[in-house]
Amino acid sequence: MEYDFIIKTKAFTNLPILQSDFQPDYWIFRNTHVSTIYASLIRRWIPKVKFQRERLETPDGDFLDLDWSKNNHENLVVVLAGLEGKSNSLYARSAIRYFNKKGWDALAMNYRGCSGEPNRKLRGYHMGASDDVKLTIDHVLQKNKYKKIVIVGYSLGGNLALKYVGEEAENLPKEIKATISFSVPMDIQASDERLNKWYNWHYLKWFMLPLNYKANRKKKQFPKALESYQGFFMSGNFVYFDTHFTAPANGFDDVVTYWKSSSCIPVLGKIKIPSLIVSSMDDTFISQNCYPFEVSKRNENLFLELPQHGGHCGFIRQFFEKSGWMEERAMAFLEEKL
Repeated sequence: MEYDFIIKTKAFTNLPILQSDFQPDYWIFRNTHVSTIYASLIRRWIPKVKFQRERLETPDGDFLDLDWSKNNHENLVVVLAGLEGKSNSLYARSAIRYFNKKGWDALAMNYRGCSGEPNRKLRGYHMGASDDVKLTIDHVLQKNKYKKIVIVGYSLGGNLALKYVGEEAENLPKEIKATISFSVPMDIQASDERLNKWYNWHYLKWFMLPLNYKANRKKKQFPKALESYQGFFMSGNFVYFDTHFTAPANGFDDVVTYWKSSSCIPVLGKIKIPSLIVSSMDDTFISQNCYPFEVSKRNENLFLELPQHGGHCGFIRQFFEKSGWMEERAMAFLEEKL
């Protein structure tokens, strides 16, 4: 196992790691790739959620599309999807249905360019766009009266959730009570590099197709700003993409500045609300630094849970589940801490 250091760390040091009850019921889901792919592409039994879309105009002349599923409840869950994710993603719908049944309103935030309509500006979404999360939360609080708001983030969305509550720690609205984040690639550079490994080839190409499509469309609109970008269909990798598209398109001086300023790691120590971070030990997307042991020792509001299996945002137990483990774990955490 590439991450034997985690087992040794758990065994010989006093680290704040929660005991996880996640265990696949079938041996096939102990395979990280089966779990990852099945969760994101195959579990089609989840009915579609009836969303009500609200368009939020941004101060820079762009927009965010917010998809609501609510029945006038007093509590709200805000779902932040992963890369290229949206409100209709399988894990997002699964979480929203589960929270709805438990008496919560739900809001899925579609990132810029991910709602089915191209956004207006050169800027898009990225790993560090926590300002759009803040804009969304502020809008929600201005238009609605909720007693409790929690943020559930997946992968990229987990980084955004943690970055937002860390940055806003001193000014966080009192209604924001907790965050739950799954499979967070919080060391962006190292995770970009790990996705270049041979065993992640299929994921890399899967992501490059829509990312290059969007980037080429942006290049037609803003050719001078994206002069160095030469991506085509499934070509390139995340290091190249972030260097020649993400960084210049989003106003960063260079890719290293983007990586460092977009990670949630520097602000984890500032978080003042209960925040659960769940990452499997067989996740092939994330790097060693994405398991924040040291800061968790210093901040009593951070809770690490490291199941042995689960893949990347997978955590599948059996073939036909009425609810997924991730949403069940999120709710259990909230019932314990709130």
